[in-house]
Amino acid sequence: MPQRDDPIRVGVVSQYFRKHSVWDAILKGWFQALDRSRFSLHAFYTGGAEDDETRYARAHAASFSAGPPELHRWVETILARGLDVLIYPEVGMDPLTLQLASLRLARVQVASWGHPETTGLPTIDYYLSAECLEPAEAQDHYTERLVTLPGIGCYYVRPQVVARVPDFHALGIPADAALYVCPGVPFKYTPAYDAILTAIAQRVGACCFIFFSHTLQHLTEQLQNRIARTFEAAGLPFAEHVTFIPWQDSAGFHGILESAHVFLDTIGFSGFNTAMQAVQCDIPIVTREGAFMRGRLASGILKRMGLTELVTDTNDAYVDLAVRLGTDVDYRNDVRRRIVESRDVLFEDAEPIRALEDFLARAVAEG
Repeated sequence: MPQRDDPIRVGVVSQYFRKHSVWDAILKGWFQALDRSRFSLHAFYTGGAEDDETRYARAHAASFSAGPPELHRWVETILARGLDVLIYPEVGMDPLTLQLASLRLARVQVASWGHPETTGLPTIDYYLSAECLEPAEAQDHYTERLVTLPGIGCYYVRPQVVARVPDFHALGIPADAALYVCPGVPFKYTPAYDAILTAIAQRVGACCFIFFSHTLQHLTEQLQNRIARTFEAAGLPFAEHVTFIPWQDSAGFHGILESAHVFLDTIGFSGFNTAMQAVQCDIPIVTREGAFMRGRLASGILKRMGLTELVTDTNDAYVDLAVRLGTDVDYRNDVRRRIVESRDVLFEDAEPIRALEDFLARAVAEG
């Protein structure tokens, strides 16, 4: 491969150069760990609000352009950088990013899993994913050339867990029940899996499923009403088994994770950052692995840790595991211990970064 003296110019277009799941899972590691002698990073921030993470990105970028200007202004700004590679971490999350990704603004254009779907765009050449997040036949799910980075595919900065002890009584959570944390945003819960909750409740008895009210209240109300009908149909008192509590800040959420017994991953559209937070708070995770990457985020984390027994492949197995973890204290404590012993492998792993660097250099040379 021919060598070049000047760094490869890599642009990143994102709405989330701020505290957000896309920043935490993908972007921050790039801006912290990529070799600046080989790569210069140019940030194009299509969002609005700024915080400490925005300032971090600005300080670690070769250039930082903020919006939101009109589409044609963004095109001019991006083209002016003379990029070798342009990366879109979350195509599909907002219209502007989708419009930009539909254009050819760099010789090599790449998407990643901030939005865990293929873009379907002929202008996107590659899709960055991870070995632990994809099935064997994964290339069939993408119009882009799939690139699977080692492990969970990212340099994930270990979160600093500050936990506030929850007041369960004030939150309407029974302190003497098996507590299941249901952390997903409402749109991640599909009706096909509602009956899993009643199946767990019928076998455990004294248990409580803790949901979090979303800022879009109408979505929370739709989910709450739907689950209530499922419990009513099963002859179970909804109010005794399900509690929707206010959306929590970081300390409040970590406090719930540390104090509850089991973390129930959303089926079909798994959670990545929430699972990483659960691992850091030592709470056992129950997940069902899906056919597509979007349903394999938590299972990829658990597999990377060697905790494959927490990864299920059917509804019945999901229920069985949730029941065991909720009722078998010795088993639950043993799983907690093994989480603590194995979780270091997830954080600040340089191997995916080095593989990303090699991919970028190769793609530019071949492009």
